[in-house]
Amino acid sequence: MNKKLFYREDGSGIPLLLIHGFTGSNESFETSIRYLRQYFKVITIDMIGHGKSFDKNPNNYTFERSVELIKDILIELNLKKTNLLGYSLGGRLALHFAINSTELINKLILCSTSPGIKDKSDRKARQNSDSYLADLLLDQGIGGFVDYWESLSLWGSEKRLSNKIKITMRKIRLNQKPLGLINSLNSQGQGIQKYILKNLKKIQNKTLIFAGEKDEKYIKYSYEIQKNIKDSKVKIVPNSGHNLILENPIYIAKKTKDFILKE
Repeated sequence: MNKKLFYREDGSGIPLLLIHGFTGSNESFETSIRYLRQYFKVITIDMIGHGKSFDKNPNNYTFERSVELIKDILIELNLKKTNLLGYSLGGRLALHFAINSTELINKLILCSTSPGIKDKSDRKARQNSDSYLADLLLDQGIGGFVDYWESLSLWGSEKRLSNKIKITMRKIRLNQKPLGLINSLNSQGQGIQKYILKNLKKIQNKTLIFAGEKDEKYIKYSYEIQKNIKDSKVKIVPNSGHNLILENPIYIAKKTKDFILKE
């Protein structure tokens, strides 16, 4: 990677930067983009280690480095501020960005986002789980990993989706490079990430927090985040589990549009 993240631009006007989750890419937002580009200049990145932002160097996978890479995009596009939406891993990156650079954000939108794991033993268990995933990528390659990943209960609510949507999501996952995902797990996984809930008080931006109604763990996380960001609110997304941007993309897009333009 040439010391920069891949990004694409759609539409024009007020900027809105989108950050996908683990195993995703800029293409994960395709349905939402078709709606949002009518109202915004939509900037969609490939996170480090994903899609077209592959990098062999594990030192470039820290959240701090990713924050700097997003700043580089804003500078390149001559943007003094942007609205920022992050999903899952992308939501955790969005939190790190907002903590460190709240002045560069207009409004913040979080989807299925965690502040990290508070309990040390739980965090260690997650670290072991992330290590297992990394080993799986090494031993079975991307195909075996994706088969296992898609069998996890976290994605159970995806089963009701059309075959076309599921095939598209699977294709995005299968297009990832194992080393990129391994480096991402080792540097940005929840097992390795510090618990940042108290740091959220630094965030001065108006914030909208989405959680799927079937995603009990992340509903809890969402209200914890809401209590620590002064000007924030939680929106529970109907008929959705964890993968909001896949399961209910137009709902997310419309509520995001209203939040940015009307609130």
